This record gives sequence, C-alpha cells and structure tokens, in this order.
Amino acid sequence: MSVTLESLATCFQGILPAQLFTCSLDGIPNAAYLSHVEYVDGDHVALSFQFFNKSRRNIAENPNALVLVPDPDTGQGWLLRLRFVRSETDGPLFDRMALRIEAIASYCGLKGIFKLKAADVYRVLSIAPAPDEATAVPMRDLERDAAKLLDAVFTTRGLQDLAVAINKADSLEMLVDAILRGLDENFGFKYSALLVPTEDPCVLVTVSTRGYAENGAGAEVSYGEGIAGLVAEARKPIRISGLMRGMLYAFAMHKEAAEQARGRGTHKRGRIQMPGLANPESQLGVPLLVRGELVGVLTLESDVPYRFHEEDKASIELLGSYLAIAVQNMQLQERSADAAEPPADPVPVRRAAKPARPASDSASRRDLVYYAADECILLDGEYLIRSLPARILWRLLTERQATGRQEFTNRELRLDKSLNLPDWKDNLESRLLLLRRRLEQKSPDIRLVPRARGRFALELACDVNLSVRP
Repeated sequence: MSVTLESLATCFQGILPAQLFTCSLDGIPNAAYLSHVEYVDGDHVALSFQFFNKSRRNIAENPNALVLVPDPDTGQGWLLRLRFVRSETDGPLFDRMALRIEAIASYCGLKGIFKLKAADVYRVLSIAPAPDEATAVPMRDLERDAAKLLDAVFTTRGLQDLAVAINKADSLEMLVDAILRGLDENFGFKYSALLVPTEDPCVLVTVSTRGYAENGAGAEVSYGEGIAGLVAEARKPIRISGLMRGMLYAFAMHKEAAEQARGRGTHKRGRIQMPGLANPESQLGVPLLVRGELVGVLTLESDVPYRFHEEDKASIELLGSYLAIAVQNMQLQERSADAAEPPADPVPVRRAAKPARPASDSASRRDLVYYAADECILLDGEYLIRSLPARILWRLLTERQATGRQEFTNRELRLDKSLNLPDWKDNLESRLLLLRRRLEQKSPDIRLVPRARGRFALELACDVNLSVRP
C-alpha cells in the first residue's frame, strides 16, 4: 500500500523536529532543523522561511530538497523528496503558519522578532521510509500516552451531558464553571481557561480557569500576547503540539534576537499572573464568536504531546460557536433582568452582616488603597484589582461606609455615570464575577454574595480602612 501525505498527518504536528537537506549547485550539502512542516494538500507541503539563509541560497540554485519527518507515534522516519514551487507571503497558508510561529514566539519573549518571512511551498516527488529507522526507538511514556489518544474524545454522551449542564446554568458564573467542568469531566481536558474582552481595547481578562493551583481570575492578556491573545487578534483557532520543543528551537536559532529583545525591555507588568502549566506540550485556543463579534476565548493545554488532534480542533471549534451563543445569551438575559428591576431603595438599609468567617485578631482590619491615576486597588499593600472592577469595588465600599448599605443591584451600577461603563455591551456580569473570585482568592473576609437575580450583598467579616491616593 502506497504511503500518502494524508497518512502521515501526525508527522506534521511539530512534535519531533524535522530535518531539511539541500545542496548548492557546486555540490556542497547543507542540513538544518525545521520546527514544522506544514501539510498543504495531497501533493504539497510548506516549509517555514525564517532564518535558513544557507538552505534558501541552495534552493535558489538547486530547487531540489530532502526532508526527514519522524512519526511521533511509531518512531519511524519518512523521507520526502521535494522540489521548490513558490513562496507565499500572504494568504491562508501563510497566516496559518505565521500564527503558530507567533504563538511560540510570544512565550519566548520574541514576539515581533521571531517571525515568518514566507511559506515556501514544495511539490512532494516521492515518499519513502528512512532506511535506518526499521527498528524504531521506543517512545517516551508521554508519547505512548499520546498514541492512545487517537480515538475521538467527543462522544455523543459527553456532548449531551455538557449541554444539560449548560442549560441548567442560571447565571454567568454557573455557566462558565459548567463549561470548563464539562470539558474536564466529559472529554478529559483538565487544564482550561475562559477569557472575555474588557472595556479596554485589545485586552482580555480571565473570568474562570480549571485545573490550575491559582484560579487566575482577573489576569489580563493583551491581544497578540500568548495563545489567548493571538486567538483574539486573529479570530482564528490555534493549535500547537510539541510546544516546548518549539520554544527550545526558537531559543537555539535566535539567541542574538533574544538578547536584543531583552535589551529593549520585554518584561511584562506585574499584574495578576495568568495561570498555566510549567511545561506545556500541547495547546489549543479557540475564539468564541457570534456573528463576527468576539465574546471570549477558550484555551486548553496539556503536558501530553499531540493531545489535541485534528478532530479535536474541528470539534472544539464547532463547540466554541455553541459556547459563544450560550455566554452571550446569558449576558443578555442578565442585562434584561436588571432593566426590569425596580430602582434601588434610596433609603439607607442597615442590616447585620452575616460574617463570611470569624475574623481573627490578626485579620480584623484590612487596608485598601485606591490609586486614582492607575484606577487600581491595593489590599494590605498587595495588588488586588484594577480598571472597572476596581471602580465598582471602591464604589461599594465607600457607599457601605457612608450609609451602611449592604445590598446593591446591578441596575444601579449600570446607571452610575461615575463608573464609566461602556454605553453598549458593558459586560457588567463578567466584571462582577471576576471581582467576586478575586476577593475569594485574596480576601475571603470581603465578599460579594448574590441575593437574587441582579442583586447582591457586600459582606464584611473584618474592619476596612479606606484611603485614596493620586
């Protein structure tokens, strides 16, 4: 049975590095490692042109090349005899390859430097097994585990269970938790995060995570930063296999550029850390889109190489459309319920607070400082939250201190001009959700507790000292 490019799909995931062999017109050979060989169609593959100057010069003189691609599932190597056809500097193929490279580059601190110059398309003249690969090297345990994951994980029963959990959710908080829990329990995706756009242009904020030691609520990601930021920027799904190998490859091939990047100062500002695996081997990011509008970004990662297969990518991309509609509908539903609520009682309501937990002597007072210029709050000298969630929390704390009020409504927040909520699609519910989770993580004695739809209470199990600084 003849071997086809389609049958070598696992070889094109970048899990194991490929090798490119070229020869100049005067017979001088050259070998180079490739981070990725891209499948184009049944007769063509594409190689990334980044910084293989010697190989590029050889191809300009002699358009024939040989590529060795290893199969991560079996250890068998395959030799592809190629002939150069063309270079593409734009279009779907170029964009697809560039996205993958940009995702790896963002982790290496080389975003904007380690870039794809062109996608070089080659015709595949022949495919043959590498002669010295008859006895394959035993796979590592993780690679063996990856081979066991070839069967589709998206079962009808799993999808039904996820749909039932989503339909039972009656708040945004329950919905996002049901989504990530369902991806874990029904499909085995243990590490995940859901991010939504903020009122700041080109910034995402994390509202829920699963599987990580830190919940990451409030962690911000700029468009183009990491896999979530790249997905938001491109509005396209991104799948990366063999991520650590790609990162090591980027460092090895671009040390000088990395030094230059450090010299220009690529240190990220010290905010809330985005949670993630220390050594991810596979990542998948999917945009949640409704009629072209970005509702959020879903990211998954694993320590297993080739965890996310082509079927997974296609299935999650399709599932993402359903999740986007569910999230948007919940936001619209909660906004409509807020509009139907009667105005907040202008008379101060004084009720005995129900302590979240007994306050110990050492934790009986919390100092909160609002920095007006940065619109951020520090709790006992440590960063807590910024931007709209910070303005909301400060408004609640100062109102409670001045009037004794403990219960508030979403509607009154929307009508409060001092908060500067966007006029259209303010996503107030997602901001309250991440604020509630941030408080749970950093200060459980200050709580936002839902009372009814569109109503919540600010409960304190400690004294608070409020101060404002420029």
